[in-house]
Amino acid sequence: MILKMKMPDLSTNEATVKVVRWRVEVGQRVERGQALLEVETDKAAMEVEAIASGTMVELCVDAEQEVEAGEVIAIIDAEARR
Repeated sequence: MILKMKMPDLSTNEATVKVVRWRVEVGQRVERGQALLEVETDKAAMEVEAIASGTMVELCVDAEQEVEAGEVIAIIDAEARR
């Protein structure tokens, strides 16, 4: 099953957050709860975790790019196994 992972609402005053860096690559196996990327808000830097276990199919935003809550940031194939 293909899952579109969206940027969670991090409850900040800013409408957007900046992607600092990805911790995974396309084709890599990820586990639910694993830190996938680091983001920076108006108040702090934090990690965003995987919503499901599977294989990372696509990173939809680049490092240094700003994104809004609800925007698709990654695609995970939850049925893929390695």
